[in-house]
Amino acid sequence: MERNRLTRQDLQRLAREAVTTTEDLSRMYHLSRPRAAKLAYDLRARGFLVEVKKGLYASVPLDIDPKGFRPDPFLTVHKALGKNYAFSHLSALALLGFEQTVRKTIHVTAPGVRARRRKMGDLVVHVHSGKKVGWDDATTTVRRGGVSLRVTTPGRTLVDLAALPNSMQDYEGDLEAYRSLLPKTDPKSLRSAILSNPSITTRARLGHLLAAVTPGVFVSEDTLTAIQDSVKKASPIYFATKPRTASNKYDSRFRVIYPGEG
Repeated sequence: MERNRLTRQDLQRLAREAVTTTEDLSRMYHLSRPRAAKLAYDLRARGFLVEVKKGLYASVPLDIDPKGFRPDPFLTVHKALGKNYAFSHLSALALLGFEQTVRKTIHVTAPGVRARRRKMGDLVVHVHSGKKVGWDDATTTVRRGGVSLRVTTPGRTLVDLAALPNSMQDYEGDLEAYRSLLPKTDPKSLRSAILSNPSITTRARLGHLLAAVTPGVFVSEDTLTAIQDSVKKASPIYFATKPRTASNKYDSRFRVIYPGEG
């Protein structure tokens, strides 16, 4: 196939891929790797592909101006990292239907990987390390752009949100996320995930959020008491706020200092 002789059918096929690689182009059009790389260069120049990083491209829909086109961040990261990674934390919120904002920071988790921060074009990808035990039960799949994406379950996502560093916390956002996702969680699984979490800070934040959002509705008082007992020896834990802020409030039950009004 000559680089300049792609038919409209060829271009439609390319557009359906959403995100593609040099290897994909090689297989799709039966080209050698060097010729596929030249084809990718030509397609970029003609506005049919946008380069995310070397060898990874997003397909521009035929009815979209390439100058204003922004690749789907979830499909891009999924193609780059593979199916073993699950979208998690704040990214899981969007894929589970809670948050409509598409962020430039993507969170993914996989068992046994090294936690790190990666750049992928304009995207920042936070890679979190998860435990292999129970990993399959902690994830589900959602469809996006014709692709099945792995994402953490609502219950696992609630735990992950509470575990984020204080500097990344959004207290009001967490409350809204809990109100949205709690009805979709299994109470027994959530209780087990909380009480088995090794971080006393995460358990304290979880207890505080659960009590603040729906006390006695989706989480039993027995579960809240069990969480309270597991954190009773903790020092005061700051949650989405800075020390010595005048508007701070203190939840003595879970020993959490959290933002007040003002």
